[in-house]
Amino acid sequence: MTFGIINLWSAGVMALLLLPNLVYALKFQDANFRSGSRWLNLLEQAGRYGSMALSVIPLGAPGGKFGFASVGEMLAWMGLMAAILAAYYLCWLLYARRRTPALAMALAVLPCVLFLVHALLLRHWLLGLFAAVFAAAHLTIVRQNTRS
Repeated sequence: MTFGIINLWSAGVMALLLLPNLVYALKFQDANFRSGSRWLNLLEQAGRYGSMALSVIPLGAPGGKFGFASVGEMLAWMGLMAAILAAYYLCWLLYARRRTPALAMALAVLPCVLFLVHALLLRHWLLGLFAAVFAAAHLTIVRQNTRS
């Protein structure tokens, strides 16, 4: 199965990934994880926005299109995306009640895993590169901000 210029399934996943972040940001406007390193913050943002954009638009994808090698891969992708998003929402619900370092780290890991799985199953190596940059920077920043 292949997708055209815009992958609406992935756009839906990205919207669902952003929704709890927006709700949380509106509720807790003071909560903002940043690093003291400007470069680390820039790498995180480049990785984040690059991963989101490349999840929806197949820039650099083989043949200029998204696609799965088989129906089984597509079903695996759907199941994994649903499971990761469900875990992400659960962590957000728990984190809204009690902000702990373990939950903050879980909230950092899950989007990284989502982007990396997405890149792997779609064989989109540029997305994989942006996801790896995002993961390294994002996890470092969250770790810096949650040290006791």
